[in-house]
Amino acid sequence: MHRRGVRRGTRYHLRPGARIHDRDFGTPNMHRHRLLAASLTIEAVSYRERPANPSPPRPGVLDEGRARVVIVGGGYTGAAVAVQLANAVGERIAITIVEPREEVGCGMAYSTRDPDHRLNGPLDNHLLDPARADGLREWCAREGVLTADRDAQAANGGTYVRRGDFGRFVASAVREAAARPGTSLRHHRAMALGVECAGKVTHVIASDGTRFPADMMLIATGNGTPRLPTLFSRFAGDSRVIVNPFDAEALGTLRAASRILLVGSGLTAMDVTATLLRHGKRHRIDALSRHGLRPAAHRERVPDLSPLTLLERIEGPVPEYALHALGARSMRALSRALRERIAGSVHAGADWREAFDELRNVVWQVWPRVPAAEKRRFLRHLRIHYDTYRFRVPPQTRARVESAERNGEVGFHAGRLVGIAANGDALRIEWKGRAGGHDSSHDYDAIVNCTGLEADCGARSNPFLASLLAAGLLRHDDCGFGFAVDAQCRPIGRDGEVSSNMRLVGPPSAGTHGDPLGVIFIAAQVRRVLPGVVAALGLSTAKREAAAN
Repeated sequence: MHRRGVRRGTRYHLRPGARIHDRDFGTPNMHRHRLLAASLTIEAVSYRERPANPSPPRPGVLDEGRARVVIVGGGYTGAAVAVQLANAVGERIAITIVEPREEVGCGMAYSTRDPDHRLNGPLDNHLLDPARADGLREWCAREGVLTADRDAQAANGGTYVRRGDFGRFVASAVREAAARPGTSLRHHRAMALGVECAGKVTHVIASDGTRFPADMMLIATGNGTPRLPTLFSRFAGDSRVIVNPFDAEALGTLRAASRILLVGSGLTAMDVTATLLRHGKRHRIDALSRHGLRPAAHRERVPDLSPLTLLERIEGPVPEYALHALGARSMRALSRALRERIAGSVHAGADWREAFDELRNVVWQVWPRVPAAEKRRFLRHLRIHYDTYRFRVPPQTRARVESAERNGEVGFHAGRLVGIAANGDALRIEWKGRAGGHDSSHDYDAIVNCTGLEADCGARSNPFLASLLAAGLLRHDDCGFGFAVDAQCRPIGRDGEVSSNMRLVGPPSAGTHGDPLGVIFIAAQVRRVLPGVVAALGLSTAKREAAAN
């Protein structure tokens, strides 16, 4: 069913202090993955000074004759949408990106300026527009990035640039697209709070009071902001507990020889560890997670794989063994088939990553065929193991952390947190070891939250998403790992209808599409969705494609 528009003039946004209740979200039974507390108070925050009653823009004056597109979120995903749309149909479209950060394209992941925070995949695995697949390599050559960063080249032959440099590349690509003659691409620096639906037009309401009419709205809010585990909630305002692991100032002000606990042992924990080691303050660092698993290493020798070749594999067919396993409609059968495939590959002298990546590349095709109950089982029991092999640590980071581990500066532990209490100037942390392990109690000077992605993709802290959930325009997907969308990324509301003039792309669609989490997978998803967006706007890419050829 298609949503034919909501009652004319209906507004969905949160005023300061508005209280949202569980019943407003229509959240299905999530078992252990319950996403929303009994109630949530969200403050509408303005991210820069504005007049108390700003004059609304005159719609259509600057963009007459153009289709109006509003992108909510200006991190990597929003930038990919904007640049790909501008490159495809730039002269006939007016794009507005609503994003509170100063610059579009960096988001949380690529705003870091820490020199030890690197892309966790080789340079050629990263792009913005598949039509310009070599854009990053060309930009690095122009800007002298690899000359300035001699450590980018790893011993395995791969190039792992700093995340901050990748953010600069994305931001420059957005500026380049906006500067192209005839293109209308603007950044409005504010937080989106909600929408007002009026027939086929949706108005996005910003925190400064501005309303943007949209013939098409694209939700590109990315990953949620870091959130403290429930056990630590009563210490949320304590300076000894660092909620945001990318808070460089907080990490830099820790006193020398501090005993530090990282809650989590994934890529975030590896980045934080590298940062703390670079500070040279002789900290003692422990990383604790349920299983004690760390991200896998990259190959000893990275194959020469162009971006276009990887894109072809992503769009390629599902392996026959996986199709056969899917016939059993069991995640256990698929997992067993993958292990057998890896074992056979290793026996034949190949690297295990070849077989693993063969399936990873087409997860977006496999995941939708898995029953919802099996998806939930995977998320409960197997996801932690899959992610360990899926998200690999840059060789430079791995070498630094392993060296510190051998020197006794860093330790990794498997266990479940069971208690936290103040003990003088320290925090006493208790955890229960896994089967056969010992229960432990230690005092720490600081706790750093490195727990990774949230299943609700920021709905707790993002007033825009919260308002759409409360209004029933969004609902959580059946496995509780994002929001429900159809094959074209059109949001599915509480009533089961789709919103034909909205799209939701990137990480918030992971519960439906499996793996729009890495850069090249998000870019590929945007490319697949783009023709439907263009068609819904009554446009065509033929003119730009002819010019490109």
